[in-house]
Amino acid sequence: MVNEYKKILLLKGFELMDDYQFTTIKSLLACDLGLTTKMQEEYNRIKISDLMEKKFQGVACLDKLIELAKDMPSLKNLVNNLRKEKSKVAKKMKTQEKAPMKKINEEKVGLVAPAPTARNTLMSEARERIPVAQKRKTLNKEKTEAKRNKVSQEQSKPPGPSGASTSAAMDHPPLPQTSSSTPSNTSFTQDQETQAQRQVDARRNVPQKDPVTVMVLKATAPFKYESQENGKSTMFHATVASKTQYFHVKVFDINLKEKFVRKKVITISDYSECKGVMEIKEASSVSDFNQNFEVPNRIIEMANKTLKISQLYKQASGTMVFGLFMLQKKSVHKKNTIYEIQDNTGSMDVVGSGKWHNIKCEKGDKLRLFCFQLRTVDRKLKLVCGSHSFIKVIKAKKNKEGPMNVN
Repeated sequence: MVNEYKKILLLKGFELMDDYQFTTIKSLLACDLGLTTKMQEEYNRIKISDLMEKKFQGVACLDKLIELAKDMPSLKNLVNNLRKEKSKVAKKMKTQEKAPMKKINEEKVGLVAPAPTARNTLMSEARERIPVAQKRKTLNKEKTEAKRNKVSQEQSKPPGPSGASTSAAMDHPPLPQTSSSTPSNTSFTQDQETQAQRQVDARRNVPQKDPVTVMVLKATAPFKYESQENGKSTMFHATVASKTQYFHVKVFDINLKEKFVRKKVITISDYSECKGVMEIKEASSVSDFNQNFEVPNRIIEMANKTLKISQLYKQASGTMVFGLFMLQKKSVHKKNTIYEIQDNTGSMDVVGSGKWHNIKCEKGDKLRLFCFQLRTVDRKLKLVCGSHSFIKVIKAKKNKEGPMNVN
């Protein structure tokens, strides 16, 4: 029955999507499934459904697709259909589970019930005529007699070997006992999942050997950040796009800045990738690509698109956010600054600390955020800066930029 959910996932989910919708879903699944850029380009609907069945077992694989597709307006009808099909399978499974249980119970009753005899019939008729109080008295008397017989039998048995249990003395091996320190099946499964997730994360940190050719769409100016390994270091952000998808990029090798020029086509290899963010370090290779290379407009539009604030509230805590937002209010505190951003769907607080504490901006300016993370602070979802975060200020008057420039 597990395959029923995969059947819906593939035949009534992926197969009914157009190429653009399926490519979008693959991009969103890249981190969970550990997909490299090459895998995203080459894996078809069948291979992705196979990976999802292994990663999200049972109904979870279908739930994952519904979760990702529900925020895509073009897939609204498809999501509704998937939910209906999921409900049908759940009812079918429930019905099939009840049938064998009913049969087993009937068989047990048949085994326990004694064959009707003349003596049994007379005894049952006699019991029915006995008052309830007398029945209880008789039952208690029977229990007491049974206990006495058991004690006398145990006293008459020869003592077993020193330290041996009763079951061992009777030539029966003792049943295995589960101590409180032994993990249950549930915790064991959770440990396996945690270990598997760590293995996936470890694979993501391994440089990807397969090169990817991309066009540079934008890049920030270099900025200082705190590194646990090297103390203060310099990096910059960029956005690039291949023919099938786009990437937000963290470039930790400042010597590569001249490569990241708008509309320049480059080939990147030996990079790391996680949560849709590519990381380029000193071990990475970036070279010029001197051939004709065009990125579809729809990919460029996706790369430049900013999620609505109402959609941000639907994202999971820990999600990395990049985008351009209007500043509504700025509140400076001792340790941080709260920048309230707003659009036509709502508002959200951006928490700036360290380098991003009390930057020069005012109501009406636009803030382009790089690498901010959704976090729940004081029971409210907010965008919080980290060591790799960056803010570019676009002034409202004459569209002049603030002190932080972007190339």
